[in-house]
Amino acid sequence: MPAAHRQSRPSRQRAAAPAPLLDLAARPEAPGADLIAAVLTHADLETRLGPQRVRRSLSPYRAAELREAGRLNGAEAARSLDLAVIWDEAEAEVVRVIDDAPLRCKTQSSRAWWEDAWEEELWQAPAPRPALRTVKGGRR
Repeated sequence: MPAAHRQSRPSRQRAAAPAPLLDLAARPEAPGADLIAAVLTHADLETRLGPQRVRRSLSPYRAAELREAGRLNGAEAARSLDLAVIWDEAEAEVVRVIDDAPLRCKTQSSRAWWEDAWEEELWQAPAPRPALRTVKGGRR
């Protein structure tokens, strides 16, 4: 396409920061056995994953109750909201502990992730369409 026919659009692209080769951000500490046991024992959110397995986790309301009762301190109560435990009822054992803290820390540490998700160009008015020209001659 010739350069004369191209529509020039204002370039408002933000300079993207290069991706780091190593992720040196501080990682959250792995949950301890006491915290996992507290989530498993006091869980009020349960999701059935199959005939034998259940996903158990704490709601913010229950974490606040445990904090007020003195069973968890403030840091443990906040950390418990990132944890979910997959419990096998037939074997009576923990199958897996799901920890969402690394994902939460990554989204909170990324620079301007909200602004990147909502680019201003999405909200601009569309470019005007060219007017149709009448052509003389042609089929009658």
